[in-house]
Amino acid sequence: MKADSSTYSLTEHEWPALAAGTINLADAHARHSLSSDSVRRVSEVTRDLLAHTGSDYFEAETWFREALTRHTGQHYPVPSSYLTYSASIALDVIAKYLRSVQGPIGMLTPTFDSVPALFTRSGLDLVPVPEERVLPGCDTGFLDSLELGALVVVAPNNPTGAILKPDQASTLIEWAARHDVLLVLDVSFRMFDPKLKLDLVEMADDIGADVTTVDDTGKTIPLHDTKVGVLTATRALARDLGSICTDVLLNVSELNIRMLAALLEDDGPHGEAARARAVAAANQKHLEQLLGLTLDLPDEHAFQRSVAWLHLGGNRDAVIDSCRARSVQVLPGDRFYWDRDHGDTDNPGSQWIRVPLLRDKDLFGQGLEALASALRSVKASGEMV
Repeated sequence: MKADSSTYSLTEHEWPALAAGTINLADAHARHSLSSDSVRRVSEVTRDLLAHTGSDYFEAETWFREALTRHTGQHYPVPSSYLTYSASIALDVIAKYLRSVQGPIGMLTPTFDSVPALFTRSGLDLVPVPEERVLPGCDTGFLDSLELGALVVVAPNNPTGAILKPDQASTLIEWAARHDVLLVLDVSFRMFDPKLKLDLVEMADDIGADVTTVDDTGKTIPLHDTKVGVLTATRALARDLGSICTDVLLNVSELNIRMLAALLEDDGPHGEAARARAVAAANQKHLEQLLGLTLDLPDEHAFQRSVAWLHLGGNRDAVIDSCRARSVQVLPGDRFYWDRDHGDTDNPGSQWIRVPLLRDKDLFGQGLEALASALRSVKASGEMV
């Protein structure tokens, strides 16, 4: 019996895209090529570390923390920030901590389904919070009505790319302080949003709010899923979260953090973060031209999306199947809406797909041609609705 793909998690949808011969337009990790200079630098770092029996882990960690700060504007002091292998691990640590928090947990929707799954598997009561109530403006009156114990916000959001403006970040943090709500900010995509280059945790400490942030290099730096997730907490939370982190792991691989530090060290126009923004911009332009779309107007904040959120209407599933037949894997939008109480017919994501933009030009072009061919095929077959 054929499995019902609508029951798969988004990660399960992403998994087949890793197969040889498949064009991966599913996961949002950075999968374009490093520059030749970056390849050389990573090779040097790897050779130097492996050629010596002795090493200095703490020096490597300091190097990484300082390099990441150049891109995010946030500081990562050892007493209040913790390195993990991914954003998912960092969020799972936070979810375990939130079991001690009174009140329901607000979860921004839509969001990648593994995010709410991490919290529900920890036994937490989740309340969906529509994106438009928080990003880019913050409806504090609506948030007041929910009587939350904590609020989880992904910004820039995945899959829509909605951003959190600096003044609204301040408003949200001030609201959290007034109502004693623990604010969880997953800012894994913030290297694509120059205006979010600020120290959110320092801001929260100054205001008196309980805030944790999550950064993740894997959304920007293409190192074949070698990444680091950083959990940072305000002073009142740091010790307890740190205790949970040490239960989960001893440390992140020194080789990983040295390679990533080397790639993050250059925060200029030729660095890997800048290259990622340029790759995404070029691929977005190609997609718009080929499919005759305008995804969004130029943004005053110079935010560059790293994924495209495409509306295909009622023929969405037929197009996905047609793409798969052409060895291209894309991601259905309905699984981003984790609150399934209304069923598939009322799910806002049921007519959408998400396409990542961080791919090499030639591969991305092949995937787009296949997507365009799938659209034509579905239309010709009369399946378009």
